Amino acid sequence: MPKLLKTGIFLIALLSCFPAKSWADPIPVFASIIPQKYFLKRIGGDRVKVEVMVNPGASPATFNPNPKKMSLLSRAKLYFSIGVPFEKIWINRIQSIHPLLKIVPLHKLGREKPMTGQGPNDNHLHSFGDPHIWTSPARVKVMAIKIRDALVKVQPDHENFFNVNLEKFISDLNNLDLEIREILEDNPGRHFMVFHPAWSYFADDYGLEQVSIEQDGKEPGAQALQRIIEQGKKLGIKVIFVQKQFSLSIPESIAKTMGAKLRETDPLAEDYIENMRQTAKAISGALK
Repeated sequence: MPKLLKTGIFLIALLSCFPAKSWADPIPVFASIIPQKYFLKRIGGDRVKVEVMVNPGASPATFNPNPKKMSLLSRAKLYFSIGVPFEKIWINRIQSIHPLLKIVPLHKLGREKPMTGQGPNDNHLHSFGDPHIWTSPARVKVMAIKIRDALVKVQPDHENFFNVNLEKFISDLNNLDLEIREILEDNPGRHFMVFHPAWSYFADDYGLEQVSIEQDGKEPGAQALQRIIEQGKKLGIKVIFVQKQFSLSIPESIAKTMGAKLRETDPLAEDYIENMRQTAKAISGALK
């Protein structure tokens, strides 16, 4: 038998020992914000290649995709949306430009938006609801299942791999939930003040009241500002939580008048578990 033929037969026999799809490339996927990258990597591991639309430090409220992002989208199989403001315009555009791209809406969990928390008015969220759904570990567990399901449809031969990763992630989320409850349980206070109302779902999960400076996604006017200051003084607020994605001029002015300090929290940080743990500790220390 010719040597070349023998080599060919050997290679065919070798390859037949492995499932064909185990050699498949990682699934190219897109997410809107950085925390989703963490969720996707926890479940998809090395079977996903994740690109994020909103860069670190940018705000999902004002973001517009650049040509590079739109070009990368042409290679993606899945887009995991989360309900942040820029998607309201861009998701439909993205779908029309890339009709074969599968959109997976992680924010549609079949549950109404949470209570908004307490503020100078009772409607201080974005006009279409608070998009920061991922600040609730309970809701992230539902998102994780949707991620697993979407990945299995693309690579069914790796279903067991995705299931094992999902179980580990949900276990970590359950432990995180217990830890947050332990952090908060010894504090009789319920109110905490923020500039941008990013923690409504967190507050809803843990029986807290978020007091927001921003109203309907806008900085408060003079009268509203005075009401916020009066409310903060009445509650004894000593900490105002801010984000690096927003101007500090208004919260700095309020903090000075109230004798409070500013403290940064970032709902868009990538290390979700550790960020939520540290945020819980920060909020617990500031509850009134």
